[in-house]
Order: sequence, then structure tokens, then C-alpha cells
Amino acid sequence: PGPLILAAAPGALAAPTVTTAKGKIVGGSVAPRGAWPWLVSVRLDGELMCGGVLVAPAWVLTAAHCFTGYGLAWTVVVGDYDLGKQDEGEQELPVSRIITHHKFNPKTFHGDVALLELTRPPVPTPWVSPVCLPDGPLEPAPGTPCYIAGWGSLYEGGCGHVALARVPLLSQDACRGALGQDLLTSAMFCAGYLSGGIDSCQGDSGGPLTCQDPGARRFVLYGITSWGDGCGERGKPGVYTRVAAFADWITRQMQRECHCGGGTG
Repeated sequence: PGPLILAAAPGALAAPTVTTAKGKIVGGSVAPRGAWPWLVSVRLDGELMCGGVLVAPAWVLTAAHCFTGYGLAWTVVVGDYDLGKQDEGEQELPVSRIITHHKFNPKTFHGDVALLELTRPPVPTPWVSPVCLPDGPLEPAPGTPCYIAGWGSLYEGGCGHVALARVPLLSQDACRGALGQDLLTSAMFCAGYLSGGIDSCQGDSGGPLTCQDPGARRFVLYGITSWGDGCGERGKPGVYTRVAAFADWITRQMQRECHCGGGTG
């Protein structure tokens, strides 16, 4: 079967979902403004539902599970930094299509990836730039420090600024040992600390895990925040959709070249 393609319909009704707008990067820190120009917020009726990643001028990559049971009144905000106010350069763009991967399984979260086509590209600003996608199947080795980003308070009562955390990639063996042999597929990987304390959380779903390319001053998107057993708990690392496993699918859906940018980290 082909991908599920949904055309946006203003005013569509929404049903409840387990993905909430009140998540946070656990144990992270506030990111500098413009450090992650590819990070976007995916909203329903103006409320943050998930994160997302600008991968081409009019395309956002996010998690498929964000859209289970929902209507179609979705927008994407680029250049977003502080959820509590209108930021300079912030742009809200309607979503014209939601394309979820045809093998997405809401029980196992296999294939937890979706593409959003925007009605128009955002106006380029210093705070808006697509991220680079992997050039091939090779990925950084286990132990490589990478970055996760999302929104939410870093402390109780805090404001919803962009938050980031540095987490190491884990081997598939270490991930399966922590979460169970049957919970992980080859299209997923883990990152984080088995000691706990630093992790992504609900509301950060669909956001980026990026690693710096050692050969250039650029960041490459290797993971999409997918699921986890709790947030920042000991022995329970976060699980991410492996972007390289879906690179061909992403390219086919977009049918255009990604002009990617830099970022400061």
C-alpha cells in the first residue's frame, strides 16, 4: 500500500491523543536563539502538539504517531523560540499534506516518521534554515555525542523556550538490553544515559536528534524523537526513528533537492 496522504481541512475536529503539549527536554539547558534553525513546532489550533524538523524549504519531517486520531487543522511554526510570546521572525504556515509512512505501526512505533508539506516555503531569515539529511547509510558510532532539542520547562513553572541536551548514541545491543529484545527494530536506535537524568519527553515527539559532521561545520539529522519508557529514568534511554533507514522514502516524497544549512550547536 502507498503512504497515507491527508489534505488539510480548516476547522476539522480533533480527537484526544497521548502526545501532549507539555513535554520537556529533561536535564537540558536553554538553547541560544537561532542555534537550531531547523527546529519547528507542529500545532493543532495553535497548541503545540509535537516538534518537527525543516528538511527542505516547504517540507517538515516529524513523527507519524503525532497524527493518530486527529483531524487536519494543522500548522507549522518556524523561527519559534519562546512559546509564551510572538518571536521576531516567527512564521506560522498551514500544512497542505500529511504523509505518514505506510509501514507505521502504532503499537510497536516501527516506521514512526511523517512528512508535512507546507502550503508555501517560509521567508528565509537567520532563524530559519533546513537541516542536512544523511548522505548514505553510514552513521556515527555508538558513544558519539549528539543533540536533542524541543520545548518545555527545564524546571517547574519555567517558560517554554527551546531546550537542548547532549546525549551519546547507544549500540543496538545496549538498547535492546535496556528496553527488551522485542521492542527495538533496525529502523530505531537509542540515545541517552543509562544512568538517567537527561532525555527527551512527551511533547518533544517528532523533534530532531542531530550530530555534528566532523568534516564540516554542519549538523546532520540522524534521529526523530519517537518513544521511551518514562522520561530520563535510569536504564530507560530515549528511542529515535533512524532517519537513514527512511532516506529513500523521504526523497521520493519530496521529489526535490534539500538545500541544507549550518547551525551553531
